[in-house]
Amino acid sequence: MTQLTGFIEEGFSTVREAVVEVMDRLSVDFRPEVTQTLARHARKQIKFIEILLRRLILLLASEIELVPPAKATSTPPPREPQTTRTRAGTFKLLPKLGQAGTPFERLRALHTAPSRRNTASAPLLHRLSTLLHHLENPMPLARRMARIIDHLKAEGEPRPVILPLAGLHRAGPQLALLTSSLMLHGNDVLRDWFDTS
Repeated sequence: MTQLTGFIEEGFSTVREAVVEVMDRLSVDFRPEVTQTLARHARKQIKFIEILLRRLILLLASEIELVPPAKATSTPPPREPQTTRTRAGTFKLLPKLGQAGTPFERLRALHTAPSRRNTASAPLLHRLSTLLHHLENPMPLARRMARIIDHLKAEGEPRPVILPLAGLHRAGPQLALLTSSLMLHGNDVLRDWFDTS
C-alpha cells in the first residue's frame, strides 16, 4: 500500500461522511419539499462533493495499469436505450465545459428560466444516493477515467491543470484539507503528461 493509496482511501471516507451529512440535513423532516435556502445549500454541497469525487477518481485512475482490450469474437449484447429516467442517476466524469447552441440561443435561455427553483427533496436525495453508490464501488469509474486519460494523451491534448476551489472557508476542516491536498496530488499525477507550453 503506497502513501497515495492510503490518502485515496481516507479521501473516500471523508467524502462519504460529507454525503451522509447532506442526506441527513435534507431528510431530517421527511418532507417532499424543502426550503429554498436548504435546497440551494444542498445543490452547492452536491456540486462540491462531485468535484472532490472526480479528483479522487483521477488519483485512483493513475494507479490502474490498463490492459489492452481483448478482441471480441462475437457481437456485444445490445444495450437498452437510455431514457431520461435511466440517465438521471448517471455521474458525469468530465462535466461539459460549454453549453450547446449558438450565443443567441444561450441568451434566450436566460430569459426563459423559471422564476422559482425546484425545492423537491427527492431529486437531491437521488443524486446523493448515486454519489454514495459510486463511493462504495469507485473502480469502474476509475477504469473509465484511466481509459479517457490514455485516449486524451494519445491524441496530444494539452495537460489539464487542477485549480484550487473557492469558498473553502465554508467547508469543514477535513474537507478543506482534502480539497487542498487533492489539488497538489492531482497535479503531481498529471506532471508526466507531455506539455508543449
